[in-house]
Amino acid sequence: MPKDYFNDHIERATGETSKASPQSLMFERLISNLQSTLEEEVFFDDSDWPSGFDWHHEADAVWEGLAEEATLLATFRTRRPTDRLLCRAAGVIRRAIWASSPMELKAARIYLAKLMQNPAAPGVYFMLEEAELCLEQMAERAEAEDQEPPEADLGLSPEA
Repeated sequence: MPKDYFNDHIERATGETSKASPQSLMFERLISNLQSTLEEEVFFDDSDWPSGFDWHHEADAVWEGLAEEATLLATFRTRRPTDRLLCRAAGVIRRAIWASSPMELKAARIYLAKLMQNPAAPGVYFMLEEAELCLEQMAERAEAEDQEPPEADLGLSPEA
């Protein structure tokens, strides 16, 4: 039986349990993995790993995996309007993951907000709100990174 990531949260927030379609389960997993990745990036940096471990390379691989999940769901064909909405939202998430500037992330957030105006069951709307929060977090980080001055290489070793 597939794991239902958000059903407890959805039930508490809306008073209903969602019917588990393949698309909704995939979207739940995508958002859950996205949330975990965003949380882990906050708590880990190069200093948490042994010397020589390339944390940034590993993080890039995780983001690529999330983008692949989003792409798979975005290209999924379905006749159910609710599932189509989730598939379109997955496409927005893919777009946000591959964004190369804060402006691209902002455009993805705007498009997701437009998608959220479509009628949807409370459980689906809850998942879309979670996606919106993830995109907000991504945008905040992108803006913070964009404003950070580049690190100056003074030629000092880490021990210095």
